[in-house]
Formats: sequence, structure tokens, C-alpha cells
Amino acid sequence: MRAQAVPLAITHLIGNALILWLGYYWLGIGESDGAHLTWSAAVVLLFVVSALWLHGTALAVFHTESRSTFISAARTVVRNIVPLFVLAVAAVAIYWLLTWLFNQFGHKAFVIASFLTLHTRKPVSPQRVLAWYHALIWLLEWVIVPVNLLPVAANTAVLGWRGYRLRSLRRSSAFPYWIEVCALLLLAIWVPLRLLHWIPVFTKFNAQMASFVGRFALGYLLFVAALLSLEYFTSAGKPRSIQPNTVVSP
Repeated sequence: MRAQAVPLAITHLIGNALILWLGYYWLGIGESDGAHLTWSAAVVLLFVVSALWLHGTALAVFHTESRSTFISAARTVVRNIVPLFVLAVAAVAIYWLLTWLFNQFGHKAFVIASFLTLHTRKPVSPQRVLAWYHALIWLLEWVIVPVNLLPVAANTAVLGWRGYRLRSLRRSSAFPYWIEVCALLLLAIWVPLRLLHWIPVFTKFNAQMASFVGRFALGYLLFVAALLSLEYFTSAGKPRSIQPNTVVSP
């Protein structure tokens, strides 16, 4: 397990940094003509494929039905990159829909609040209805959707198209896993972003720069560690050793 964890940790520390840099680079690409538009699309494709390969490799190494080393797991994910890509497109579509729904409920909240006030004879504010609706969307985004998509991604990384079977959702039925997913996603995304947006008051430039570098480094380490832990728990958290547990006696 330790022999597999070391290359995984090193690859994630370097690979995630390169992927984030690639995303930052893409934001600066102009799309003024066909050549720039084609290059922008190529960079996006490289960004997505690299992220799928990097995190798919960790899912494959940790998978309970896999006896892969880091190298063999990486090769397996390369072979299964197309079904992983299709799953990623589906995930993007789901989150786009949730974002759209998040922003489309203002008038409906007013109608529902008026209806509840009329029938319950108690005042119900639209803000309260909207808060409950936003809480539901938050639950879908941070718990329900990833809890169901991540086990499918883990099986797809190892089994390819066969990972789309319903049995891939068995991991989602374990309630502690729901808590693990939510906590680790918050540690990987929400906490690092809060660290970056938190700006302590310093009068000297050197202190401001040191604060930024420290907060960025801490946020990045949290991002990498939380994602690796999430992949570990998603794939059942037991990397198999390459050698069998028992040896046949002569």
C-alpha cells in the first residue's frame, strides 16, 4: 500500500498543479478567430482528459476489485478514458442544470409563499421558501449527486463501459459514505477558496505576500489531500497488494 501511495501522492501534487495552471492559461486565450477557437477547444479537451486520467488512476489503484500497481492502473484508465469522458460530460450537464434551477426559483418562491400563507393562515415569507429551495440544491450539488456519480466513476475507471451498471451504486447506500463525501468535498473546494478570499490586514507588502503564499500552499495541500482521501473512500479504501495473501506450500 505504501509503495502505491507514494507515486500517487507525488503525481497528484504535481499533476493537479499543472491541470490548474492549464485552466488558468485557458482563461487567457482569446477566441477572436477560428485558430484561437480551435486552440481553446484543444486546451479544454487536454484539461478534461488530464484530470480524468489523474483522478481515474487513483480510483483504479484504490479499487477493491483491482490488483493494479500505479503503472498498470494508469494504463487501464487510458483504455477507459472514453467512458470516463462521457460520464464527465453527463456530470457537467447535471451541474449546469442545477445551477440553472438555482437561479430560476425567485418568482416561484413568491407564489409558493403566498399559497402557504393562504392555506395555513400563517405568514410564510418568500425568502424562507427560497432559503429552503437553495438548501435542497446545495444538498444535491454537494452530497446526492457526487455520492452517486463517484462510485460509477470508480468502476468505470477499472471496468470501462461495464462500470455503468446499477451495481456500481452499491457504495452509495452506505450512509457514512454520504458524510465522508460532503466533508471531503468541502475540504477540497470550499475551504481552500475561503482561505484564498480571506485577506488578513497587513501594512507591509512582504507580510501580505507571505500570507498569500502560506494560504495558497495550505489550500492547495488541502485540495490534493482531500481529493485523494475522497478517491480512497470511494473505491472502498483498500488498495490490494500485488502478491497473494497466501503462498502455496510445496
